Amino acid sequence: MREDFSPETIASLKARAGNVCSFPDCHASTSGPSQESKIKAANTGVAAHICAASQGKGARRRLDLSQFDKRLLSDYSNGIWMCETHAKLIDTDEVRFTVKMLGRWRELAELRAALSQETGRAVSLHLRHGHDVPLAVVERSATRNERDVLNDMCDAVLDSCIVDVWGQDIGYAVRDLVGELMENAFKHGGASEFKPNIDLNRILVRSDDGPYSFGQLLTDVQCHGGQHAATSLVKFNDRLITSYRREGGCNILEIAFITSSDQVLQTTACSVDYSNFVKTLESQDHWPAMYSNCG
Repeated sequence: MREDFSPETIASLKARAGNVCSFPDCHASTSGPSQESKIKAANTGVAAHICAASQGKGARRRLDLSQFDKRLLSDYSNGIWMCETHAKLIDTDEVRFTVKMLGRWRELAELRAALSQETGRAVSLHLRHGHDVPLAVVERSATRNERDVLNDMCDAVLDSCIVDVWGQDIGYAVRDLVGELMENAFKHGGASEFKPNIDLNRILVRSDDGPYSFGQLLTDVQCHGGQHAATSLVKFNDRLITSYRREGGCNILEIAFITSSDQVLQTTACSVDYSNFVKTLESQDHWPAMYSNCG
């Protein structure tokens, strides 16, 4: 039996999303005037289920119905407002479009609608004071360098809502860099696996190719695509922290959005709180280990 949303739940999902699609970087209006008459409206929005409404072929089916209240499938928390195109798309791939991701998309759509209502105009989430809006969590892994896999990897970056949350310029620059890093890892580094993980306010790119550094990408004399992508990202170093390390036979590149000085300390190994640094100097007769290692 299919667990459909009530008219009240559909109306709430539509209104709380601002009557626009919740798919990242879509935001298409889902209603407008109809050509049928001067007073009718054409509605193209869909209250899509996050977990499938039935045990048919829908994506993200609940397999634990014996221990799960089926009425929750028609609850507001299991819905997301989409345009018809993207409502159909999220039902084609439950690996790409996870339950957790779609729930985050709904939260971000509602935040965007609330900000637009407050300001009286369409706004981007990255303009919110403090930039404290988390990304949607995305985890991917690639073991081959083929065009369809590369496209999926670039789509995965955008699925995190990075364009909405970090800004369009940064979002597309990060997407391009991840694509170039993947190609370089397999083509030139002999990698067997490439794994980007996106978690709240940072992107972690891990690959088991030969050692390299972000600085090497910037100084590539042959001007490969990786250099162009890295250079584009450096333009935003007033808003981003980019750090590299070699760990467990893997290259790890971390990209984080700066929201506070504390985040700088947490993200970069070669940074230190000044007051703690001075106290260490006063109590010891040698440089702190961090200073010696990073000098």
